[in-house]
Order: sequence, then structure tokens, then C-alpha cells
Amino acid sequence: MRCLPLALAAWLCAAAACAQEPAAPAAPERSGYAFDYPRILAQQRIFGLAHGIALLAAACRAVPATAADSEAVYAAWRARQAPAIAAAAADLSVYYFDNESAAWPALAQKMNLKDALDYAPDSAKLQAACATLPAALQQPRYDLGERLRLEELMARTVAATAVEARERHCRELFPAPLRQLHEARYEVWREINVPVLAQANATLAAAWPADAPAASFDAWYAELRRSSQAGGSLADCVAFSESLKRPEAALRNVFRMPPSHRSANPP
Repeated sequence: MRCLPLALAAWLCAAAACAQEPAAPAAPERSGYAFDYPRILAQQRIFGLAHGIALLAAACRAVPATAADSEAVYAAWRARQAPAIAAAAADLSVYYFDNESAAWPALAQKMNLKDALDYAPDSAKLQAACATLPAALQQPRYDLGERLRLEELMARTVAATAVEARERHCRELFPAPLRQLHEARYEVWREINVPVLAQANATLAAAWPADAPAASFDAWYAELRRSSQAGGSLADCVAFSESLKRPEAALRNVFRMPPSHRSANPP
């Protein structure tokens, strides 16, 4: 999802670096954003948003006019979002450190997040952001559990669109015997996954977030389908066809955790 289109958004994006997500460096060390793992990427966004809000709330404590209101509303919001924040921190701890309880600053460092906002208490911009914080945190877009749910549904739709694009490409490459086998595999995949995709799309259409990547679900889905391209050799297509039989090809598994740090980076 995009950075939030509010006055408050500039603060949160600056703190969480959500406008310019850096690519992860090569193994052996995991750092940066996990573009290959939808679950981790979603949790990184959620953790980054929570981190940005925490930094703003901390800065607002030094603004006398709004300090009390900011503190109270942030404490209430943090209590409501505690399960989602804890889940994000646990997933990221496993991803980065192979444990479930890494310290918040260590996770923030891995994601290149700031540890403080660079504005003085008498800054007009800070005062304006603090004034909007109580109202902003009541909005649905700051419900982190709901954001994660919608991120998973979007990931399912993206994954299905990628499979469909690859299938169209590979169907033309397969000779007759391989095409027949592939068609049987693809039909089984569709029987399992088309209902899952339909449910995801219906939910997204009904609950499309205000800060999503397009004005509506229909516009986003149309662009996704238009821009999804696939290529590869016959050998690549054979591997793709065989992969349709595996559990990881199921849309319900798109949010699976990635391999552990140790298994992904053997000594």
C-alpha cells in the first residue's frame, strides 16, 4: 500500500522510509525489504508504520498544546494494535535473527528506520502533525490487523495473476504431450485456487483501502492484469508446470514464512 495521503503521512513516511524502500543486499545477511516474501514485506510495512507513529507520539510529548491528547490517544491506539504489532515484530525477528523476540531497535536498524524525528518542539510542522494525530489514529487505515488482512488478499491476487500470465506463455511452448499434462495440472490448480481468488477479490472490492495503490480495486486489478508479463524457456515452463502440484503454489499459502535464516544461508 502507498504512503498515506495525509499531512501526517509525511512524518510517518520519513520515519518509516515507506516512500523509498531499499532493496535487500545479497546473502548471507538479511537486511532491507523482503520483496520476495509477501508476508514479510507486509509485516515490514506494518512495523514501519507503527515505528513512525511511535516516533511522532514521542516527539509530540514535547509540544505542550497537544502533549496530553497525543499521549492518551497514542496509548489507546497502541493497546488496540498490540496483537498486530507483536505479530509483526515476531515475524521480523524470525526473518532477520532466527528468534521471536528481537529488540525493537534491532529490527528498526535492519529496516534502516530513523530513531528520532528531526524537528524541534516549536516547529510549526511538528505542531500541525501533533494536532492531527488524535483524529488520524481513529481512522481505519491505522488498523494494523486489518491492513495485514488486506495485504494478504492482495498478495493472493498478485500471485494468481502471475500464474495466469505464466500459464498463457507456457501453453504456447509445450508440445502436444506436455501440453496435455500441463493442462491437467493447471485445471487442478484452478479447481483449488479459483474460489480462493474470487473470495479475495470480492473482499478487496468491498473494503478497498483509501491509501491503496489505485483509486479502486477494479482499476488496480485491471492494471495488474495488463502489466503482468511472463517469459522463459521450455525448461522453465516444465518447472513451472510441475510447481503447480506443490503446496506452495496454493494461494492460501502465499503468506507462508520464508526459509529460516540458517537454512537460507548455510555456513
